[in-house]
Amino acid sequence: MTRIGAQVRLFFITVVCGLMVASCGQGPTSPAASSALTGVGEGAPAPTVLHANSGSTQLRFTVAMTVPAYPTCALTPPSAGVLTGTGVMTFVVRFVSDGSGGSHIGATIHGHGTAVDENGGQWVWTDADLNNEVLGLPTGNTSSNTFSETRHEGFKVIGPNGEKVMLSGTFHITSVNGTTVVEVEKGNHEENEACESGFALTPLP
Repeated sequence: MTRIGAQVRLFFITVVCGLMVASCGQGPTSPAASSALTGVGEGAPAPTVLHANSGSTQLRFTVAMTVPAYPTCALTPPSAGVLTGTGVMTFVVRFVSDGSGGSHIGATIHGHGTAVDENGGQWVWTDADLNNEVLGLPTGNTSSNTFSETRHEGFKVIGPNGEKVMLSGTFHITSVNGTTVVEVEKGNHEENEACESGFALTPLP
């Protein structure tokens, strides 16, 4: 399974679970929550949490981004080498509980920044993960113990001469009582997973 089926899905669920714990009266700044959310060691600052409206939470991070050189990333121009960059990323997570006890969770993730190749060329990058919808949670908090997720992703890095590293994809999974009954993934993530593997997030103070 690619990044959208594994790394980001795990990160998204970790964020969601951490926020749900916070909403039940426990602070989101515990060492365990901070480490799980950020991927950095204990003692890192907790993410800034802004309540945009009822049932909506926003988190903002600074990003250190790396796109591996060719051939690890087959989309990187061989002459460019490793691309390294920085930027910012914003998560907006929305929670709705229905009358049957199900948890409906949606999220949008937007990131952007700049990067430089090994020749000093200036690149720009964007990342957009849209229309993510989660019904239920893997812990089985709905009456039917059903969990489903749909995710649309897009990542691109544009070079000084129009060079492009572009990934896009759609992922859907449905699980009932812990058993996957539907799993669909489309796009070019499968063969280019390594191109989008180098993200390190740090919560903004």
